[in-house]
Amino acid sequence: MTVFARLLGAVLTAGSLTAASPQDEYDYVIVGSGPGGGALAANLAVSGHSVFLIEAGGDKSEDPLQILPILSPVAAETPGHSWQFFVEQYADPDQARRSPRYTYRTTNGTLYYGLDPPLGAEPLGIMYPRGAALGGSSQVNAMNFIWAPDNEWDHIANLTGDDSWHHEEMRRHFMAVENCTYVPEGTEGHGFEGYIDSSLGDGASIAANDNAARFMSELFLQVEDIEVDGTDTMVELLDRDMNGIENDRYEGGFIFNTPAAISPTVGGRASIARHINSVVAAGHPLTISFDSLATKVLTKKTFWGKPKAYSVEYMVGEGLYSADGRYNTSQTAETRTVKAKKEVIVSGGTFNTPQLLMLSGIGPRDELRKHGIPVVANVPAVGNFMQDNYEVPAMNDVDLDPCTYTFDEHDPCFVQWQETQDGPYNDDSDILYLSTPGFGGFGGFYPGYSNITITPTSWRTPIVKMQTANAAGTVKLKSANPREAPAINFNYFTENVDTDLQAISEALDLLFNAFDGTGIPYEIAYPGPSIDWRQAFMDVAFSHHASSSCRIGPAGDLDYCVDSKFRVNGVDKLRVVDASIFPRAPGGMPNGPTFTISRKAYETLMEGS
Repeated sequence: MTVFARLLGAVLTAGSLTAASPQDEYDYVIVGSGPGGGALAANLAVSGHSVFLIEAGGDKSEDPLQILPILSPVAAETPGHSWQFFVEQYADPDQARRSPRYTYRTTNGTLYYGLDPPLGAEPLGIMYPRGAALGGSSQVNAMNFIWAPDNEWDHIANLTGDDSWHHEEMRRHFMAVENCTYVPEGTEGHGFEGYIDSSLGDGASIAANDNAARFMSELFLQVEDIEVDGTDTMVELLDRDMNGIENDRYEGGFIFNTPAAISPTVGGRASIARHINSVVAAGHPLTISFDSLATKVLTKKTFWGKPKAYSVEYMVGEGLYSADGRYNTSQTAETRTVKAKKEVIVSGGTFNTPQLLMLSGIGPRDELRKHGIPVVANVPAVGNFMQDNYEVPAMNDVDLDPCTYTFDEHDPCFVQWQETQDGPYNDDSDILYLSTPGFGGFGGFYPGYSNITITPTSWRTPIVKMQTANAAGTVKLKSANPREAPAINFNYFTENVDTDLQAISEALDLLFNAFDGTGIPYEIAYPGPSIDWRQAFMDVAFSHHASSSCRIGPAGDLDYCVDSKFRVNGVDKLRVVDASIFPRAPGGMPNGPTFTISRKAYETLMEGS
């Protein structure tokens, strides 16, 4: 029996996995229980508003796959925890299929990824996991809790003309979400009573590994011109606060230990799903309908002409969506509706929010008519302008001393986690470049990627280009069938190509210069020797921080989907609250920023805006 099978055998279930029986109406109906919708539903319910929360999956918040940080990739590839989308990265199929992760379905139904597919294999694309249980993708992600740079919030304020989006105001909402465990209570700019714990990884575990410490020392010298004097100094430098209030924290080159949504008390995920369950257990008026796939937002005409959202239609059953590993086309499901007395809020995420809007007749007119969907509101921005970060993996073969990754009594790191809820397995291991000593493989997502490859001599480092400027991605319907996942194409390197590729190249140079400076022998194992680095980057790039498919902008501007109050253009009583509204990929990873906008949406609703 594998370690993952043993862990799965210890799964604890929490809550009912059947759909709740709805009453006639609720104040708010919210679709999606992730950092946007789930957090908003809990806040509204605590304030006394009745909320009906529609979640396509079940509740897996007590499952070790979601709790233990190092097992998050397994959760992201396990049916019942996640959906597996297959996306295109390029409009040119020849370029797309140069990726070693490109996946095909063979004639016998199995999946193949690689550069030499079997004859007759159906091209699917690049695997792109998304959370599909209570808490959404925040329950299966790597738990990075990095707040966006101040200029991201100021960009939204300037774009919309709404000063409440300036970073000083948005910091209030971040503080309301956070329970910071790594700075003294009362530290300016941090919250200490929120529902998401934030902590720092174990900098001492990095410094304790001799070769890792030598590499980090060289990085400090090259990036910050600091000569590190001993282990204590290195730990002190790594523990500087990336989410601090200092305005210049992103301006120069700094090396941080990455804040993570990890609870020190449990040594695992700080879970919005657990918080949602606690709100229900406390008797607040929050009803969760599990295993419920939203299929349409129902609207009706009004006296003043603009349609009004008043209800949501959904189907009840497990594994109803084609991205679910349990999907069965012959399965039937009961269709139900639930009414909203005040508003409908869509929080399905960057892929599912535009899909649901288009299924409801809200989106680009030509796209809707192509699928025979009556046009409720022509909003061309829905499903367009999608963005993401780029990640380009690099891997060295170098002498390291990693944990055994057997997750048993013979694994000292696992024993340490069991006894103290601390150590390397309590840390996402992100340094600056998402470095992961001891892991093999080429990074990214493909069938079976979560099978941990123990390669004691490997040091894998995805280089993340955070602030890209490529808004060419699209989410389009394949059909009017709500159970069928949409067609997704990020159209990589379509805009701002030279700037993005040059930045990745310089980052790779810095990484290998640091290795050179250590004097430790190493070989570049991946992406391998290449004369044309530009082509190599395009072949191996991947991503997992999709945003902007229903982007925020000036009210009434049809190049944008929602206004600064989260209201959908052209439809009353309908808002979107999730990562799809960011006008560009936030410089920080989207987890913390999405929790932040959810809190802002809550305040907006409480103000009656």
